[in-house]
Amino acid sequence: MQVTQFGFSDINWGPDTAEEDYGLSNYFVEYPGYSEVLEGKLRYIIGRKGTGKSAILQKIRTLSEDKPDVFCTSVSLRDFPINDFKSMGDSKYRDKSKYVPAWKFLILVELSKLIVNDCSVADGIEKEQLNDFLNLNFPDGIGMVETISMLKEHTNKISVLTNWIAGDFNNKHSEQRTANIHFQSAIKILEQLIYSFNIRSKYYILADELDEGYKDTDSNLKLIILSLLRANEELALYFKNCKVKCFPIVALRSDIFDNLSDNDLNKLDDYLLRLNWTIKEDGNQSLKRIVESRMKYSYNCKYPAENIDAALLWNVVFDENSAQKGLWKYMAIHTFDRPRDIIKLLKYCQKDSLNIKRLDLKMVKDIEMNYSSWLYREFRDEVQSYLPCWRSVLNCLTEISYGKEKIEKLNQVLSDNSEIKNWLIENKKDASYIIQILFNYSVIGCINDKGRWIFKYKDDYAEIMPSYQYYCVHYGFCEKLRIINSYKETVLTEIYYSTT
Repeated sequence: MQVTQFGFSDINWGPDTAEEDYGLSNYFVEYPGYSEVLEGKLRYIIGRKGTGKSAILQKIRTLSEDKPDVFCTSVSLRDFPINDFKSMGDSKYRDKSKYVPAWKFLILVELSKLIVNDCSVADGIEKEQLNDFLNLNFPDGIGMVETISMLKEHTNKISVLTNWIAGDFNNKHSEQRTANIHFQSAIKILEQLIYSFNIRSKYYILADELDEGYKDTDSNLKLIILSLLRANEELALYFKNCKVKCFPIVALRSDIFDNLSDNDLNKLDDYLLRLNWTIKEDGNQSLKRIVESRMKYSYNCKYPAENIDAALLWNVVFDENSAQKGLWKYMAIHTFDRPRDIIKLLKYCQKDSLNIKRLDLKMVKDIEMNYSSWLYREFRDEVQSYLPCWRSVLNCLTEISYGKEKIEKLNQVLSDNSEIKNWLIENKKDASYIIQILFNYSVIGCINDKGRWIFKYKDDYAEIMPSYQYYCVHYGFCEKLRIINSYKETVLTEIYYSTT
């Protein structure tokens, strides 16, 4: 066994983003419920940024490359022509119903492309009719963005064969006439045609990157997202009774999903997969599984003929005894219990010190500023679209410098800052609104009357209570925000050394 020749520097941690990780399937860790996503029983993947939503979708994409009977296509709000899409709205409605037909039509068109390109679907009149429809309206395999733009250009009209209008898909003449109809009128026609297929393949419509350009105050974008959820539900019911196995799946940040307001949202609960990893060292939701999987894969690449126990390899690569309560626990308290966080921390360790045989506490401490700065930028990327004064807000935490302080003090410092004050006045908010944002993103937690430290990422439905006197800064931010060392020792005592 070559285990003594293997070291921390030999581990390939993969790219930062799942979309660019073409080797993900080699070390993908199934979160409980993943198999139910594949079966269409769960169709909403909800989690904070970095928890693995895109990794699940990327895994499905790799399945479509490896298996001849799996096909998928992606829906994204990146570069999405929102203004063109809004022109597809039904003027009879003002709520989410306004855009439901638009989403249903777009998804059915994307499914039609998958069916036409599926070689396992026998050539026949139905497939030929579907292909004719696509060539007539959306030639050259154009994507969803171009489909939306083309619909606007043609005032939401599409061309169909006249026999379609009568529901006669088997009537094939050498000379057929076409008619222009509104795309909404084509939804039922498409559903009827697709219903006539009996296909063994599985088709996945993957909706991701729905946070592009998201602002909490943007009611239009919220309406577009809500209408996608509603369209998803209606189509899921349709496909359940259909012999075409199509599974529309939506991945959405938990802060966006939880801030949506709609009477039907609670009905989706049975179909939600919420990603909540833990820093516990065992169990199906343990972050440690993510690290172990990549570690073992790298070892097997180097020594393919050997099979090694993860626990044995872990102790070769990580010096657990270098930290009083274990190196894993020390690294984990810097994270928000997210795969992206722990992998990024380990990548900084590897980058900072070349040819590391065994990672120890000193090496981790050496990169804490780099990691803390990265976590700072992660928060920036999430919050800057609707809190433009975010930098001044974090500077206020630095100004106070005591990571454990009275909320009353933070409220006062925020209120006295000129940039923040102007923003609060302009948006008719007070400082407590910003404190709520800091809590929601777990930059700070709060301490209840029993001394328990409460962070949103650990207690998903927790709210910051007016009765709580003290806030506490997350340990991962301490270096970047220049929080005093005495607070860090307090955190270690309260969180790291604690057995709770």
